[in-house]
Amino acid sequence: MFQKRITPFTCIFITILACIITFVAVSSFRSVEEKSDINENRLDSAEYGQYKEFIELVGKDSEKHAKIAQMIAMIEGSYIHDYDTEILWESIYKALVISIGDAYSQYLTAQEYEALVDSGDGDFVGIGVHASYDIDSKGIYIFGVIPDSPAEKAGLKNGDIVINAEGIEANGENYYEMLDAVRGEAGTDVKLTILRDGERIDFSVTRNAVASENVLYEKLDNNIAYIRILSFADTAVSEEFTKKIALAQSESCDKFIFDVRNNSGGYLEEINGVLDLLLPEGPIINIVDANENVKTYNSDANCIEGKMVVLCNENTASAAELFTAALRDYELADIVGTTTFGKGTLQTTRLMPDGSALKLSTAFYNPPSNVSYDKIGITPDYELELDEEWLDRFFKMPKDKDTQLQKAIELLASTK
Repeated sequence: MFQKRITPFTCIFITILACIITFVAVSSFRSVEEKSDINENRLDSAEYGQYKEFIELVGKDSEKHAKIAQMIAMIEGSYIHDYDTEILWESIYKALVISIGDAYSQYLTAQEYEALVDSGDGDFVGIGVHASYDIDSKGIYIFGVIPDSPAEKAGLKNGDIVINAEGIEANGENYYEMLDAVRGEAGTDVKLTILRDGERIDFSVTRNAVASENVLYEKLDNNIAYIRILSFADTAVSEEFTKKIALAQSESCDKFIFDVRNNSGGYLEEINGVLDLLLPEGPIINIVDANENVKTYNSDANCIEGKMVVLCNENTASAAELFTAALRDYELADIVGTTTFGKGTLQTTRLMPDGSALKLSTAFYNPPSNVSYDKIGITPDYELELDEEWLDRFFKMPKDKDTQLQKAIELLASTK
């Protein structure tokens, strides 16, 4: 059999569909990064065959399924132009999930799922920095250098801005292209030009495997521990968090600022482990499925003591919102910042025999109060906007210009 070609009409259809898919992918970036609870329940061939037969013969809306089969049969038997059957079916699968209107559910091809898994936990190959887009230089702003990383060994510092990577000069439109250029195989060198205090400096950095770092700690005045949690989307987050708490306590810190601003969420197991360290005995998370069955994760009686403040904003989402809500529900922390994003649903991923996957919203995860914040968000106790100058320069913001952080320090400094 020859490979059927794609006609102009089909190209138009696929282009429109791709636009829709791209919009959903952009809208649901929190869900992809989050991977709150990826249950890789693989359907074996026999089970899949039974499921397919069930739909075709006795399933709900079987007439509609029969109509789809009839339409496909008409295309295959009567359509006069060539088309790509693989694209046809993949488009149908994606459109099916898009049509339910949930930004966090999606169909993933085998290649897309493999890429998602490969971008997951553990060590990654790179230079070992925390970075964000710099609106001023259009380059890559380094707001953290991971200890013992290639970047640290090469002499890169916090505040450096990558304005050229492997000959790619920053222009505001190639940020992700520059990020891709920085990544590469372990043992290879990447040539970078850094902007530091207005001076361009060239560096050659040898890429290597770097352990991820998601929890940053700094001791402030008045025995205040400032702990920024960048993400919960790594299987080492709760372990990192426990170590940073222990370090803070060893340095006599008895007051805590937890910064989850711009934290888009993460794994259910990690947020559960982090909160278990902070909460007294009682519920941590309530998982409510489609049939209103409730599964509750509980904390033991062991927890740290000390006054706490949580910093949040409109980009605090999912597991980071759960973190905020749990400390609020137990009245352990004041909340400072702006209303959070409002994502309180959990996604489950099931693999198909061909390696593709269906990621579907299957439950709400509620805080200890069991009151959902989905599509609502969490309103802070102290609502405070940052100065407009720093909204697009969040990671460049000096501490004395961070009005939300300063409010948190004020609240804790007045506590004996």
